[in-house]
Amino acid sequence: MGRVLRSTLPVSSEVLRPATPKGVHQALQTLQKKQACHYNVGAKSLPELHVGNTVHIETDRGWQPGLIVSKRDEPRSYNVVNEAGRQFRRNRRHLRKTIHKPTETFDPADETHDNIHSHIPEAREVTDQSVQCVPQQSPSADQPETSGLASASSPALHSIDIPAYTSTDPGTWGEINDKVQEYWAERGLQFCQNMAADFSGSERFSKSLFNRRLVNGENVRRDWLLYSPSKGAVYCFVCRLFGGNDNNAHSKFGSTDGFNDWKHANDRIVEHEGSELHRKCMLVWITRTAGEGKIDNELKRQYETESQYWSEVLKRVVAVIKFISERGLGFRGDNQQFGSPQNGNYLGCLELISQFDPFLREHIVRFGNAGKETPSYLSSTVCEELINLMGDKLLSVILDKIRMAKYFSLIVDSSPDISHSDQLTFVVRHVSEEGSTEERFLKFLPIRSHTGESLFNSVISNCRGQCFDNASNMSGVYKGVQSRIREVSPLVEWVPCAAHTLNLVGVNAVNRCLVRLMSFSHLYSFFLTSKGRVQTLKSLSNTKWSAHAQAASTLCLNYDNIFQSLQTIADDDHQNLTTRNEATSLSRQMEKLEIAILCCVWNTVLQRVQKTSTQLQMVALDLSNAVALVGSLRDFIADLRDQFERFESTAKNMSSCVSQTYKTDIQRERRRKKQPDDSSVPDSQSTMTGRQKFQVCVFNVIIDKLVAELDRRYKSYKDLEQSFGFLSNMHTITSEELRSNALCLQKKYHTDFQDDFPDEIAQFKDFTKNEKSKSVVALLQLLKRKNLQSVFPNVDIALRIFLTLPVTNASGECSFSKLSLVKNHLRSSMLQERLNHLTLMSLESDILQSLDFSDLIKDFSSRKSRKKSF
Repeated sequence: MGRVLRSTLPVSSEVLRPATPKGVHQALQTLQKKQACHYNVGAKSLPELHVGNTVHIETDRGWQPGLIVSKRDEPRSYNVVNEAGRQFRRNRRHLRKTIHKPTETFDPADETHDNIHSHIPEAREVTDQSVQCVPQQSPSADQPETSGLASASSPALHSIDIPAYTSTDPGTWGEINDKVQEYWAERGLQFCQNMAADFSGSERFSKSLFNRRLVNGENVRRDWLLYSPSKGAVYCFVCRLFGGNDNNAHSKFGSTDGFNDWKHANDRIVEHEGSELHRKCMLVWITRTAGEGKIDNELKRQYETESQYWSEVLKRVVAVIKFISERGLGFRGDNQQFGSPQNGNYLGCLELISQFDPFLREHIVRFGNAGKETPSYLSSTVCEELINLMGDKLLSVILDKIRMAKYFSLIVDSSPDISHSDQLTFVVRHVSEEGSTEERFLKFLPIRSHTGESLFNSVISNCRGQCFDNASNMSGVYKGVQSRIREVSPLVEWVPCAAHTLNLVGVNAVNRCLVRLMSFSHLYSFFLTSKGRVQTLKSLSNTKWSAHAQAASTLCLNYDNIFQSLQTIADDDHQNLTTRNEATSLSRQMEKLEIAILCCVWNTVLQRVQKTSTQLQMVALDLSNAVALVGSLRDFIADLRDQFERFESTAKNMSSCVSQTYKTDIQRERRRKKQPDDSSVPDSQSTMTGRQKFQVCVFNVIIDKLVAELDRRYKSYKDLEQSFGFLSNMHTITSEELRSNALCLQKKYHTDFQDDFPDEIAQFKDFTKNEKSKSVVALLQLLKRKNLQSVFPNVDIALRIFLTLPVTNASGECSFSKLSLVKNHLRSSMLQERLNHLTLMSLESDILQSLDFSDLIKDFSSRKSRKKSF
């Protein structure tokens, strides 16, 4: 019984939702599916619409009636204006054209996809200037619900007017009033010129009338001329809007009907644009478009004023940042308060400038210590932003120079900073557009491993040269950075640092001689204990052997004074026993003739080595001159082998404390006892004097080791110079030798040179035979100055590659000097990006000074100007 009762009771859905009449629900579903299908069709597959068509627009508030005023560049895309004058940009998929359909009964079964939109209730009927729409009616008691479907018994239609002046056809504007003038003054005349319209509606109008030909032959566009497709006439935009509705007597160009006297079209158009009425209307148009007194224009003027104000502030901030960063100084202090002596260099420089700059002084008074809520653009945050922007711009300029040069060489070295983080420096050598050689710092890269593979992964591999020091992880033949780079790019020549190599030559020569010069560092550290004699000897560097030249020179010039100082300390009873004994030991060393001779020898050698090393570190030095310079040093040292008597005489006359005899002359000669079966020792042993023994075992050994080390370590330079050396002496060799060397270089760099390189360089030799300066740099600058790169392209490439090859990595060492200055113990926690930017601006200060940061200041002030309102 319970089951039967439950089956006869109506369910809740039937009680809450009345049954739909038969057939209506199915028709409703079919219509909805076809509507969805219609609006999912792509815009290109729908019919094209035209300017002046009345449509319905799909907006965020539903479908609204509108008018197409112009077409867009995109396919099936239009500019549509609704009844409120608001403009929309819609494609065909979001527009429904209104089509007049007389009363008819809708049958979903007979409806097709193409005309499904004709029965939408809002689009029942249309006229030229209005859109007819049908509001949705609620179902009555005796009429079933149809979900808003139109029928023959629908209520009367009502109309919504679309303003005629929104049309792009000036012939349909009608009477001109303030609303029309305001609308087109804001929108602009480019939408209603109709230059691309069909001129078949007029008799003899052509597109050429839109241009005016001046007396000098130039063409000027007539922006004021409009064409009406509906009337086939032309109008003057400014006279139509601002000439008054009763200006028919003055000019047809401003009348309602327009101008269509095509027989005298050219003369009348020229006459009109020179008339007084046209000029007055044009002035009115210019005044209206200028927008004087409008709220938006006042806001724009206020925005520009604020932007200009902040630009003036930022100009001074940028100047201070450039000043501090060039010198590698710190920016911040203990606080960031103006007026505090501990506010750092950044705020201190701003305070100094404000003493002579009323603008900055007033700005600091108003906003200097106003707090975080009030922007002043003098804070550390803005300073850091500008440092990053300026550093990025400077780096981009350097990279652009490298890209323009195409060929470059890498100079890489590593050194720990104050925070014990190993920094790998990158310096790039290239040839500038003027033909000069430049070496530019790029960045520091922190590294954790010193193996050749790890360093190789950090180095760019598509270059033409590489210069490292002689460390095994850099210059190793099998696992060094240079060998791994050459595995990837065989054309990358490795050039060991010439200055570092020269230092190693001196170190090895000293370490291999039997009798060494007394330790300069020992003598220096002894004098360091007495503050009154600290400056007697120069401090030595542990990384540069050439620094010993200063110590050797000081010792030779002040030999007698240093000896007397040691004697005074040794005889001073107020000194402790250790100090007196050490002074006595050093003074006895200085009394020896051997020590005095070694001082003279090393002073002579090291002075020339220092001069040569300094010249090798010049950026403008090319490989040929470097090889010639080292070769001359080698010959100079080899000639010293025959000048022992000169050094001996100089040492004896250097000071009265120096002994006139050798130490071995005073000592008794040691003789070995001869055994009965020992036949190796002759009966009469040959003995050498102290002078001969010192000359053979010490003096000659030093000279020979120096020469041997120079020959061994500079062999790689000679091999590389043989490939490019003919470029520097092409005028001293025969044409056959020149062609042969050029052919070998062409085969080696087959991707850089063409087949006619030998003939080209032979002609270049004849072309430059009368030039005074025939160095590689001068020849390249000659090509640049006379624009001969197109005549001698291969010669230009050869000279650039040759000058790109580095000689030393002195620029890398300079970057480490700047690293210790920028990242010192007070700034040991500096971020890597900030370190790179500050070091870059300090090392490349010449480019920094030449850069114009006005565009950066303008962009920065424009983005920040709305933070402060006046």
